[in-house]
Amino acid sequence: MSTSYTTAPGRVPGLGHALALMRGPLGFLTSLRSHGDLVRVDLGPMPSLFVTSPPLIHTLLTDRKDLLDKGRFYDKVRPLTGNGVIHAYGDEHRRQQAMIKPSFHRDEITRYVEVMREVTEEKTAGWRSGGQIPVDKAMRDITFNILARTMFGSVVDRAAHEELAGILPVVLEAIMWRTVSPGDLLEKLPLPMNRRFDKAFAELRDAISRVMLAYRRGAAEPGRAGMLAMLLAARDEETGKGMTDEELCNQIVSVTMAGSETAATAMAWLFYELARHPEIEERVRAETEEVVGDRDFTMADVGNLPYSRRVLQELMRVRQPILVISRRAVRDFPLGSGHVKAGTELFYSPYAVHRDPELFPDPLRFDPDRWLERPAAGLPKGAYTPFGAGPRHCIGEQFAWAMMHVVLGMIVRRWRLTLPDGVSVREMPWATVNPNHMPMTASAVRPRKPVACP
Repeated sequence: MSTSYTTAPGRVPGLGHALALMRGPLGFLTSLRSHGDLVRVDLGPMPSLFVTSPPLIHTLLTDRKDLLDKGRFYDKVRPLTGNGVIHAYGDEHRRQQAMIKPSFHRDEITRYVEVMREVTEEKTAGWRSGGQIPVDKAMRDITFNILARTMFGSVVDRAAHEELAGILPVVLEAIMWRTVSPGDLLEKLPLPMNRRFDKAFAELRDAISRVMLAYRRGAAEPGRAGMLAMLLAARDEETGKGMTDEELCNQIVSVTMAGSETAATAMAWLFYELARHPEIEERVRAETEEVVGDRDFTMADVGNLPYSRRVLQELMRVRQPILVISRRAVRDFPLGSGHVKAGTELFYSPYAVHRDPELFPDPLRFDPDRWLERPAAGLPKGAYTPFGAGPRHCIGEQFAWAMMHVVLGMIVRRWRLTLPDGVSVREMPWATVNPNHMPMTASAVRPRKPVACP
């Protein structure tokens, strides 16, 4: 790697910046912007470049797209997840994305909204006024069940959905652990953790195989087969061939990996911010009551809740769940004033960029109305990338926005969640930025006469 880049302070011989990252990853990552657009960070013996400039991040994700693969950290979990759309590169990625994209068409998401509604209602039915809710766990339960039901539809019964939703957190934990763990030694040892991970992956693949067999035997109710039916029907534009069972399983794992943990984490932080800002919560509730009232949420409502949309935009800025995204240069190429050599690992931090005070004044303030003053379109390219950018832009973005809208609206119109006195919630950075815990008190809300909300 060229030595012309600024090296981040805190480097220790032999360890690089590993100690600085372990001691305070959030502070370390947010400090890199002050050291330049391209900053060298050594992860143990592995020299890497962190891209901190929004325009260069945009260039990396769009103009240099064919010069990059996903990098070493994704290589580490490829044996578990297979070569699904998350890992595929170049023409293979484009082929897979074209086959999967119809599953996330607006018409399909319109049908998924019914599932989002059903799951949220079921999972909050047992809440009691005055009771304590572990909101981080509740949001995981809701999110994972929504994903299981939208993926598999009526092919399996509710018990099977719950089983799948129970396996997914272990699978995600395995993927995250192996992504961030140093070297390969730990994951090869016969540790209880590795046995648990391997067992969960085997159970998931077995469950997916059983679901595919049930679908082919006609187990799905008409119109409620879920995303699985779309994936089974998908055909390669050039060859006309569908996916093999292995490819289908890889895609299901990839879609699950891409959406579940980030969405669950974001939703937990959402209710934390609403508890800290009751005036914002009241505006969301007023808008929801005015637009939706007591009827069922629909996809049309998602586009008619402008204040709720700004709340969610601000959530994905100040509480961006994704700490770091990686790429790897497959060929030499220029980037900004520097030159990136083939094999270089590149990283950028959406979390850090979204908290840059030059881009977002008073960046830690949760202020949905900042998006009235300066919409996302008015920001430099690469400054706000909650779902990535370029050809690897998250294919499930509209699904995620719809799910957050439905879960938010359904909960706030019936419940107020508050933090008990003395409870402190801290950010726990890992593959995503999770809360250390989030016990909250639920209070039932009585419907009131709608109040106009700008």
